[in-house]
Amino acid sequence: RWHFPSALSPEAHAEWGLYKILEYMGLHEILPPGMGKNRAKLRKDIEEYHIAYAIDYDDSIIDTFIARRPDGLAFDTEKKLCVLLEYTRAMDTVEDWAERK
Repeated sequence: RWHFPSALSPEAHAEWGLYKILEYMGLHEILPPGMGKNRAKLRKDIEEYHIAYAIDYDDSIIDTFIARRPDGLAFDTEKKLCVLLEYTRAMDTVEDWAERK
């Protein structure tokens, strides 16, 4: 039922940015490359969503969100669910991790 496309290879992981995730889920149409149209359209869609639901937002947070690439993904196509996976690594949290290993 669940599948993990970003775990197939390092190349597959690199491809799964926000645009591809939203396109895969049918939530955002990917426009032809060039002139920043995809980012502008996605930014507008995100802003409109926040306004429609009266959610406070900051322009810099939207840019940060658009630029994210999760560590992993899980899709349940039957229920149309996507889970973004983020892993905590020792090198991210422990200062002397290299000496300890």
